[in-house]
Amino acid sequence: MTFTFGFREDDTYAAETAEIKRQLEETGLFAVKTVEVKWEDFQKQYAKGDFDAYTVGWLPDFPDSDSFTAPLVGTANTLHNGFSSKLIDSLIASTQRFSDRSRATEDFKAIQNEVADDVPLVPLWQKKDYVLSTETVAGSQYLTDGTGIWRLWDLSWI
Repeated sequence: MTFTFGFREDDTYAAETAEIKRQLEETGLFAVKTVEVKWEDFQKQYAKGDFDAYTVGWLPDFPDSDSFTAPLVGTANTLHNGFSSKLIDSLIASTQRFSDRSRATEDFKAIQNEVADDVPLVPLWQKKDYVLSTETVAGSQYLTDGTGIWRLWDLSWI
């Protein structure tokens, strides 16, 4: 199987793109053609479905399970992955009815099970930030949330 893997010009993940290509081709199942395009063109092309595979980053904007459903697996999602499921859309709408988020737990479990069955996207890696501090520093557990903003104002001496 041959597929086109798009990545943006000057991509900080170009090395990762090359490694993904190497690993896929090493299996003997894939021939991967990588296409490097300018950022403006990349955005348009991946949204139109011009690439069989592509890398884009995504971060939740607030710590709620809904940040991981509609943007990633809802119809017309932000990743433009072409996935659409009436059942998942219905479950997402159901979860959004509750201000008491614990009431949406069963629907989120159902979404997770459906996504596991359908596999509409394959996460390649997830960044993990590490924070080291001594016992004399308070607030280090709040220092990062993965967005790249380091909350230094939350640190204080004990």
